Amino acid sequence: MRGSREDDGSADLDDVERRLRAIRDDPGKSTTLRELAQYQLERIAALRAARSGSGTGTPAVTVDRLGPFRFAAIPATGIVSIEIDRGADLVPLVAVVSADEIRRLTPLFQHLRDHAARGDSIRIDVREAFLELLGHDPFRDQLDDR
Repeated sequence: MRGSREDDGSADLDDVERRLRAIRDDPGKSTTLRELAQYQLERIAALRAARSGSGTGTPAVTVDRLGPFRFAAIPATGIVSIEIDRGADLVPLVAVVSADEIRRLTPLFQHLRDHAARGDSIRIDVREAFLELLGHDPFRDQLDDR
């Protein structure tokens, strides 16, 4: 059927994305396979972002900040990039996560917001926090091993 959702491949892409998320989130799968699934999910997110853009090819983006965290959301796609400023001498960490993953990260960001509101400083292990809440490390290969 011309012009339908099936015609543009979106239904097939949704199915592939579902399968990749299942692989990525399965602790019984090898680390390599799980990382490959995450890599492919990030490529799908980029593809969706490119498709959702206006006539200029540039998707609408909204940006918010919380301390060293900078969030850029592409509403039409349901993906969010998270950039963490690590100071003048280090490049920022960058991850692309889904809207569902942002919801799972909300307790971490609320914890940080509460401390900031009280004027308390806080140190967190970003890799450990994201691993615990998401079940995978969206910053892999960007942090030195402990």
